[in-house]
Amino acid sequence: MDYAELHCHSYYSFHDGASSLEELMMRARELGYRALAITDHNNLCTAMRFARLSQSLEIKGITGAELTLKGGYHLTLLAENRTGYSNLCRLITAGYSGNRENPELDSALLPEHAAGLICLSGCPEGNSRV
Repeated sequence: MDYAELHCHSYYSFHDGASSLEELMMRARELGYRALAITDHNNLCTAMRFARLSQSLEIKGITGAELTLKGGYHLTLLAENRTGYSNLCRLITAGYSGNRENPELDSALLPEHAAGLICLSGCPEGNSRV
């Protein structure tokens, strides 16, 4: 059975991740993962490096982010394609538009920007009402 970690944070997820992208990718390779998703909190800081590194290590890199919604709930989104990546960027930007230090996304924006995105459940801070 193949396994892919779909909710993984690097040290760009402040207070939640401690490992560098390189450490995460090398460990994934050691464990024989064929794919890995990086889902840092409210950012895509590692996206370009992740794409290049995953290609060089022959691991399918899945770009995503864990977004903070209004009310403090979290929602993990994975980009399925370019449209999804574009929508993820728009949602992250919208989350920062109200408060640059504590981003919160209005969940009413999700339907408009859902194309190309895969939504994961299971985060302890998730919202079952979204």
